[in-house]
Amino acid sequence: MSRIWEALKQAERQRSRADDRGSAPDRLRGSASADSDRRKDLRHAFDATLLVYGSDSDKQPFHEEVDAIDANDDGCLLALETHVSRGQKLFLTNMRTQAEQECRVVHIGKRINGKSRVGVAFPSPTPDFWRRP
Repeated sequence: MSRIWEALKQAERQRSRADDRGSAPDRLRGSASADSDRRKDLRHAFDATLLVYGSDSDKQPFHEEVDAIDANDDGCLLALETHVSRGQKLFLTNMRTQAEQECRVVHIGKRINGKSRVGVAFPSPTPDFWRRP
């Protein structure tokens, strides 16, 4: 077990040094753009069924019922069948609380089994969106 502990500590030291110098992508893109897509808080596994609606990447209206993969007060991660674009505006309805929230697509992952993992951000922190009535 001590080898594992040492490897973890070494990885932590290397990450710390990289953060001090700035990682290569951050240096190439500039810190302002690198920080603009970073989450403010960690997301946590969250069990909520959402109705997602808006327009797809071809500007056609859609709605899709999905489960949140993880969430925080600033947004969530979803698995969508519908093709969407980064920067696109969507609307979410929490099916349990009936709360509605506008959001913006900030990340689109690879398609797996016909669905893309899509990260969305709220315009401002909205903890009440996830709370039970």
